[in-house]
Amino acid sequence: MATRRHTNTAAMASAEVGAGNPAFELPRQQLTLLTESACAMFQGFEAMRRIQEKAAHEALAHYTNAAKRLKEANDPAQLLEIQADLMRFDLDGATRYWRQIGAVVVDMQQDMVGRLGHAVETDKLARVAAPNDDLQALTNSWMAFLNGNQRSLTS
Repeated sequence: MATRRHTNTAAMASAEVGAGNPAFELPRQQLTLLTESACAMFQGFEAMRRIQEKAAHEALAHYTNAAKRLKEANDPAQLLEIQADLMRFDLDGATRYWRQIGAVVVDMQQDMVGRLGHAVETDKLARVAAPNDDLQALTNSWMAFLNGNQRSLTS
């Protein structure tokens, strides 16, 4: 009976695909870039949520005050005044809200670009680009070979 040798393939694979391996560098940096982008995006979402919460709180306070004033209003002119006040508040609030949201979006984009700039390790990517150039040349030669064989088969 033959004796089987148990080898730890996971340990062998991790040794082959280590931090010094250029083939490992590109996927690692891609994952790093995506994770950094997600962090910037989530921070932006938190800031947007705070703006929404503040706008809702201000609207609640203003509309509660308007409801009290409407209950006490006796004159049609008072009703028009309250309605105009609500319209003014809504327009001002919407303008302020969207301006703040736009500022957060711009900040979020700047944060993402800044994080991406710091996350890219260009010296390591240069080592990855060289094998990829060789791979592209190999792929081109194989495609030329295959295309040539395809033409000879159809003749």
